[in-house]
Amino acid sequence: MSDRQRESLRAAFAQLGVTAAKDQFALVETLTGQRISSPRELGAQQAQALLIQLRRRSEQAGQTFTGNAWADRQEDTWIDKL
Repeated sequence: MSDRQRESLRAAFAQLGVTAAKDQFALVETLTGQRISSPRELGAQQAQALLIQLRRRSEQAGQTFTGNAWADRQEDTWIDKL
């Protein structure tokens, strides 16, 4: 993992409010299925995949979900574009 990726991961965790290392490791395991005990265990590809998932989770954190797939859709449909 590059230094830039490491900094991006720190920022992504901070944005989600996950600051404790124990909680970060648990979230890494939840999102990747890989249990780690040190950030050095993540390779560049794994770190990039984790960053994408953390950003997605961060984007969704501000959204409320109704449980209705139509109402909760993320993209406009052709009807919306009319």
